[in-house]
Amino acid sequence: MKSKPTVAFLIPFASRSAKKNWEVACAHLRQTLASIRNSADGNFCVVVAGNEKPNFSVEMDERFRFVSLTQSAPVSPLIHVNSVLDKLAKINLAWEYAKADYNPRYVMKLDADDLISSQLVDWLTRKGDAAGYLISHGWYWNDGARFFIERSETFDRICGSCLLIRSDLVECTGPFRTQTEGVLLSQENERFAKSDHYSLVPGSEFSTLLANDSHQRYAAQFCYLGHKLPVLPFPAVVYRMANVDSMSWHKKNAPISLRYRLGSLRRHRLITPNIRQEFCLPDK
Repeated sequence: MKSKPTVAFLIPFASRSAKKNWEVACAHLRQTLASIRNSADGNFCVVVAGNEKPNFSVEMDERFRFVSLTQSAPVSPLIHVNSVLDKLAKINLAWEYAKADYNPRYVMKLDADDLISSQLVDWLTRKGDAAGYLISHGWYWNDGARFFIERSETFDRICGSCLLIRSDLVECTGPFRTQTEGVLLSQENERFAKSDHYSLVPGSEFSTLLANDSHQRYAAQFCYLGHKLPVLPFPAVVYRMANVDSMSWHKKNAPISLRYRLGSLRRHRLITPNIRQEFCLPDK
């Protein structure tokens, strides 16, 4: 690319063997890439890392690249952790490629079925100067819903596509790896982790700022490194809920309290043409 990209989107793409419906997974990835390509400011790059290429060409132009994971991701005896370790291995691979070939100002970990605002890159180009930004304002969208979408002011509590990191901090290290990444904690520290979702956890292992999936603790991680983590001032991401191929699928049938249901109803909005256009939201 001729200029240093404002942001590199790092997208881990799960293997075909991990997907219930490969065609659907590929279609969702295509929609994610379309939402990025829809950006008002085209000064970005995208690196998708996966085991196999999807059923379409990711490399639509010089800003889009697919890299193959040739080495196996670390394996944990805790089965539920392996998908996280696989995801982090692909994010690390995507970062190494982006760092060498694009040298972006910021990076963002983006799930392969989420959608971004067309205003995100433009805002970062014009106003981005902090060490990073937390995306607390976003949208929850039930996969396939045609009429309603849910606004969230606590987006980062649920969705991992919620952080922008300035590239000079990506490889900074701290005690950021917790039980989410398979660290075995003492009973006392495990109780702490379950009761406090936002602080650093005693007994955590060291990792880079990029290579962990403890998204509710991002503000504490930046604080450890001596930086504040401001909140992006607008809804920047759509989180696709109830996707049968994603980890959010089980939540669809989880017990939900009446209070939560009422609050959710208050947060629902009509999907307007502007929202659909801003996020390149599929209409089917």
